[in-house]
Amino acid sequence: MDILTALSPNTEYSTAKLQLVLGAWVLSTAFERKPKISTDSGHVAEADYHKQSIYSLLYSLYRSMGVVTSDRGEPYELTFNTWGYAWPAQWGEPPTTAADPQRFGKNAYTGLFAFAPVKEYVRGRAGRVHVVEMGCGTGAGAHHVCQHVLPECTYEAVDMQRAAIETCRRKFVPELGGRLVATHADCTELRAAAGSADIVAVCETHVTEQAGRVTEEDRLFFGTAHRLLKTGGFLVWGNAIPDGTWQPCFDLLESIGMRSVEVRDVTEYAILARDQDRARVDAYVSQCLEKFLAFRIPFLGPKKRVEARLAMENFYRNPGTNLYANMTTRKDSYRVVLFQKAA
Repeated sequence: MDILTALSPNTEYSTAKLQLVLGAWVLSTAFERKPKISTDSGHVAEADYHKQSIYSLLYSLYRSMGVVTSDRGEPYELTFNTWGYAWPAQWGEPPTTAADPQRFGKNAYTGLFAFAPVKEYVRGRAGRVHVVEMGCGTGAGAHHVCQHVLPECTYEAVDMQRAAIETCRRKFVPELGGRLVATHADCTELRAAAGSADIVAVCETHVTEQAGRVTEEDRLFFGTAHRLLKTGGFLVWGNAIPDGTWQPCFDLLESIGMRSVEVRDVTEYAILARDQDRARVDAYVSQCLEKFLAFRIPFLGPKKRVEARLAMENFYRNPGTNLYANMTTRKDSYRVVLFQKAA
């Protein structure tokens, strides 16, 4: 069993199934030629994993873990699957407090709508705008935006991972009185009506990852965003991706009728967030590893426990991992960008 490639995005794995899946993964070590996960930095080569499998595992894991305790002793359920960033002082009052275990994810979602042209557009419509988020994860960001950023909006949260959408439907949709809809779909094939969105939001979605170029998936993804937007509507997009990929993406967006309005580089604040979030991530990963019996299998269990810990820490860009180093060297940069659909 290769958990990096074999899991389905259409399946929500229960705790019992996860116990079996991880058990099979640990036992498969006996037949492994070499580990795919670096025990130095947690790096996994692009060819050695499928994002659908990784996210299926993670979202099922988050559901299985339920409420955990942060390093500060705060109880929370991990639903913000985001790196985020520390709130830049020049943007005004921060939207979160230091006691919030998921403050950096909330910062990232708030920051998408912090551009002056977006605020003016929303005011002009008395707050009654429709947002479509492409790659919403658990919908935690959608819930935050509906409650605290755009309290009069309607919102469709879309993700290809069934486990993530089921969490959104369970935890967030019932709280918002019909204003939030969770849709299980591949955003490159989304059938929502053309011109239906005032704002398309993209927050750390797993696209645009090939250094220096856009892929066919990226073209389809942004083509969907353009189709969904009303004329004059906005694409708000934040992510940490290879620095050399930003300009090809900007060129693509302009070629399909989008106009660049503003680009904010928040890489230094993203690094600061990872530094400040390290203890919480360490505590969460430790609680995950303790839950699953496979890591107690003699000899093989401890070996795979090291790989699992480093892979999760790398996914969260924890200090000392490959993805963290990519930001400190600016191989990857975190930007928040605003594009508008031209007439």
